[in-house]
This record gives sequence, C-alpha cells and structure tokens, in this order.
Amino acid sequence: MYKLRQPHLSQNFLTNRELVSKLIRGSSISPSDTVLEIGPGRGIITQELLKITPHVIAIEKDPKLTSHPRDFLTYPLPRTPYKVFANIPFSITGAIVRKLLQAPNPPADCYLIMQSEAAAKFVIHPQANTMAAILYYPFLDIKIIHRLARTDFSPTPAVDSVLVRFTHKSSTLIKSVYQDFIAYHFTHNRFAKFVPASKWLTLFASHNPALSRGSFTHLQRLQSLLPPHPRISGVSFKP
Repeated sequence: MYKLRQPHLSQNFLTNRELVSKLIRGSSISPSDTVLEIGPGRGIITQELLKITPHVIAIEKDPKLTSHPRDFLTYPLPRTPYKVFANIPFSITGAIVRKLLQAPNPPADCYLIMQSEAAAKFVIHPQANTMAAILYYPFLDIKIIHRLARTDFSPTPAVDSVLVRFTHKSSTLIKSVYQDFIAYHFTHNRFAKFVPASKWLTLFASHNPALSRGSFTHLQRLQSLLPPHPRISGVSFKP
C-alpha cells in the first residue's frame, strides 16, 4: 500500500480542483476502498482521493517526476478489491483499458478521464458499435458521466475529454466463449457493427461455440503486430 506524496506527470494536468472534488465525491469511492490512480500528475486527483480514503496507490512512469518510477502496463494489479480513478495518458488509453477490464481481478468500479474520441469506442450507440463496445456489453455498463472543458487542463489539450465510468453487470455468460463469438463475427462480417447490442445476446444463445473457438486469441495475436494509433493507442483496433 502506498501513501501519496505529490508526484508529477508530463501530460495535460487537471487544474480545476473544485471539479475534481465534485467528481470524486460523486463517485462510489468510500473510506474503506483501495484506489488505484494511473498518472497522478500534479496531485490534484491524489489529494482529493486522500480526503476520502488513505488507501491510494499511485503509478507514475516518468523518472523525472518521481523517485519511484513504475510503469502501469507492467505493474501487478492488486489481488484484493480495489477501484480506479485516474486522468490517464491518452497515448496508451487502449492498453490501460484492456489491462484493467481483462484482468483476472478487475476493479470493482472504474473512473477514467480519457479522450472523447476514445471513449466513444467503448460506449454502446443506437446506430453502430465497435467490437470493443460489444465485447464488454454483457459484462459492463460503460457510460460517459461528465464532459470536461479544455480549460480544466494545463496545457490546454487539442482534444475533448470525458470521464467514463465502467461498472460491472451481473452476467451468467462464459466470457471467453462470448469473446470468441464476437471476434469471429466482427472479423467475418463487415456489417457486424450495425447489429443492435441487445441482438448479439440472442444470436449468442443459438451459436455453436466450435465455429468460433480461439477467434479472440487469434485476433489478439494479429493485433499485437499492428503499430499503435498515434493518438489513441490502438483503441480503434484492439478491444
């Protein structure tokens, strides 16, 4: 367990302390919770989290900004229950989300400030959806709960940012079988994105698992060879 000092992060810093306090106090975080923060920046989120709970773990990679640099992408996640609240580096959004949501012990509740364009790829839409949105649909309620102003950051970013909440749903589906099913259809049918989210569950109920077995693992292997997206680090491709 780590008690926070005031680390820094070379990215867009949040400067609106009043807003940060409001967002954290409106979250599910309680005094008994362990909270993981990725990229603590100038410590505004850190300080507000510490007003709620003393159990805060901060992960900072840049050795110029902390005496104990740690890379979140290689950092072992807690084995006990934890939550996440963070203003994440936009350049590795996809990798961060995948690590958290696909972990053996995912966070009990997760709040991430991310680029609006990246967030849209995880949220269910009425017209068309990405594979990532459909993959997580039965297991997670993913919602944009606040849209931040560019002036809430310093330096001012060139993109819009939102706070996204990832909340677990109760599901009886076998996750690995469902992931194979979705990966198979999204890689074999270019119109799959237009299928309504709720209809995928009906289709899955009558699906033959043997048809798609191993599709998700195969897709991940192929995608690991792709270069990251210059702005949102693979969110367009990797679920």
